[in-house]
Amino acid sequence: METGLQGKIALVTGSGRGIGRAIALALAKEGVDVAVNCVVNRESAEESAREIKALGRRAMVVVANVANEAEVNEMVQRIVQEWGTIDILVNNAGVPHVALVEDMEKSDWNRLFDVIAGGTFNCSKAVVPIMKERGGKIINISSVAGERTTQNASADYVAAKAAVLGFTRQLAYELGPFKVNVNAVSPWTVLTPLSMSQVSPDELEKIKKGIPLGDYPKPEDVADAVVFLASDRARMITGSSIIIDGGMYLPVGSRSWEDYVRSHKEAVEKKSRGTK
Repeated sequence: METGLQGKIALVTGSGRGIGRAIALALAKEGVDVAVNCVVNRESAEESAREIKALGRRAMVVVANVANEAEVNEMVQRIVQEWGTIDILVNNAGVPHVALVEDMEKSDWNRLFDVIAGGTFNCSKAVVPIMKERGGKIINISSVAGERTTQNASADYVAAKAAVLGFTRQLAYELGPFKVNVNAVSPWTVLTPLSMSQVSPDELEKIKKGIPLGDYPKPEDVADAVVFLASDRARMITGSSIIIDGGMYLPVGSRSWEDYVRSHKEAVEKKSRGTK
C-alpha cells in the first residue's frame, strides 16, 4: 500500500522503547526520518535511533520532558533547524500508575496529567505554527481506558487519557482548515515488558480467553494504526480514535465467548424443536 510517507519527518515522543519504539520503526520502514524523544533513558533512545538508521533513514535523539513547555519548544526548534520541518507528531509519552482514589496523592494526579494531557498539549501547540503553513498529521496515543471503565489502571490515568481524546477532537476542528489531521489511537493492554511485569502469566492467559480475536495487542499493532493515520490514505479522517483491543470493547456481559455461542445455539435448537 502506497502511504505517501517517503521523505516525511516525524517526532515521536517517548520512543525509546515499547509502543513508541515500534511506532518510530514502523514510520522509518515507510521512508520517514524520525526524531526519537526521551526524558530519562537515553541509552534506549539511542538504540531506537540506531535501528532507524539501519533502515536507511535519518534519526536524532532529542531529550526533553514533554511536561515542560520550554523544553518542548527547544526540542521542536532543534528538529526544525536541523531537518527543516515536522510533518508528523506522535504524542506517545506517558507514565503508568495504579492506586485507588482514596490512596492517591494529589501529586500522583498532577504528574499523570502533566505528562499525558499536558505533554500532548505542549507538543501539539509547539508544532501548530509549522503545520498551519503546510499541513501535517498529529496522532495522540490515548487508551481504551479513556473510553470506558477499566480494571487495569487508576482514575488519574483514565481521566488523563479521556482528556487526550477530548483534546484530539477539538484540535481537529481548529486545524481542519489548514489540512492538519488530528486523530488518536486507543490501545487496550498491550504486551510490553512493563505490562507483563505487572500481571502474572496465569492471569494474562485467563484474560486472553475473553478477547474475541484471541490475542493481546502488540506494539506493532498500534504502530500499524499510526502509520495508516499518518498516511495519505487517511486524508479524510480527523477527530477520530482507532481502538486497538482485539474486540475487548465489544462484550456486554461477563460470559465467555463460548458461553455466548452455546446459549444462542441452544435458543435456535429450542425454537426449531418447538416448530416441529
